Amino acid sequence: MEKPFRLDGDVYRQLSIINRLELRADLTVQSLYAKAVLEYSLYHFREQHLKEQIDQALEQRDEQAFYSLTEALNDHRDRYKGGRTLHENGFRLHLTFQY
Repeated sequence: MEKPFRLDGDVYRQLSIINRLELRADLTVQSLYAKAVLEYSLYHFREQHLKEQIDQALEQRDEQAFYSLTEALNDHRDRYKGGRTLHENGFRLHLTFQY
């Protein structure tokens, strides 16, 4: 079983800095954290779903589906290669994605 995803150290450091900047930071940090969890969840769900479909295509020896799904997985990873930046109340949080 694969390990569940987790936020990397850079994300936690950024959240810590935001938290110290001003009093309203608590709500900002909570909102950014929720958005980050959602973004990571969507990324990992889509990646896992594509991998399962690729495995099925291999089992069924469906070459066309295999190549199509592999291309979809590569496109998915390319869209997240540079990470994602979330914004809230003038703050920003950059997320990185590893595969």
